[in-house]
Amino acid sequence: MKIKSINSNKDYSLSDSVFKVAMNDQAVYQCVIAELTNARQGTRSTKNRSLVSGGGKKPFKQKGTGNARQGTSRSPLNRGGGVIFGPSPKYYFKKVNAKTKQLAFKCVLSEKVKNDALKVIDSIDLKTSKTKDFVGFLKTNSLADKKITIVVSEVDKSLELSSRNIEHVKVVKASSCSVADLMNNDTLLLDASALALISERFGDKK
Repeated sequence: MKIKSINSNKDYSLSDSVFKVAMNDQAVYQCVIAELTNARQGTRSTKNRSLVSGGGKKPFKQKGTGNARQGTSRSPLNRGGGVIFGPSPKYYFKKVNAKTKQLAFKCVLSEKVKNDALKVIDSIDLKTSKTKDFVGFLKTNSLADKKITIVVSEVDKSLELSSRNIEHVKVVKASSCSVADLMNNDTLLLDASALALISERFGDKK
């Protein structure tokens, strides 16, 4: 399978084993859920009555006050006391088999090719780090006003700085991109080096 570069007449080969795979919704679903779950930090926390400092002294005597008996001022019923059933740190992790993950990547890439949502460019050469220059690059290549994920072999400083203020543009590395990165866009743009890395990363190992 061939795909033409958007900024030249050069043709690039797409491996059928990576870019022509039948869709497997379950594999893609498992990978995206795992990626979103594993991105959670799980650090939110509150103090229960045993973790709140102070409260060692009995607030008032047991009998004679007319109040309900209390043994500590750090009871959840009091101001400054512990939190009842509050959140505590939790480790979030969901495992996905390597073959399932690789299949999910292939499915997403194949679906992009099928829907004409995958574009290839020879290279992205920006002379400055200005946002207006990057916007000009998008308009020149008919990519403006689209939600785009740009996959490159290496993220250079000019591309990173010029694209970071544009809400609908995300730049990722080919060696570390996720299934969610490749899915969450209208157009997937790969430079020539990234295309080679993607083909090598997900191609059949001999």
